[in-house]
Amino acid sequence: MTNKPRQKEFTSHKENKYVFQSVPNSTFLEIMDNCTNEDGKPIISKLYPSVLEHIVVQPNGLNVDDFENFNELREVCENALTFQQS
Repeated sequence: MTNKPRQKEFTSHKENKYVFQSVPNSTFLEIMDNCTNEDGKPIISKLYPSVLEHIVVQPNGLNVDDFENFNELREVCENALTFQQS
């Protein structure tokens, strides 16, 4: 069984628009394995860049320093993670 990637448009509180696209479960598991410490807690400095690279597809090529403030970065990445897991 092959799952077709899902997409969702997201508008932040600052009215910036993003598109999220789901990744295969195997890719998401790799992301989480690579971005989690030995206690099972996420390493945000690794997780958010991976989310921007793999799940946030528009605008393309975003990195953590492209955001005006941390709240916008957190809002986008946390919503992308929620989307991926839904």
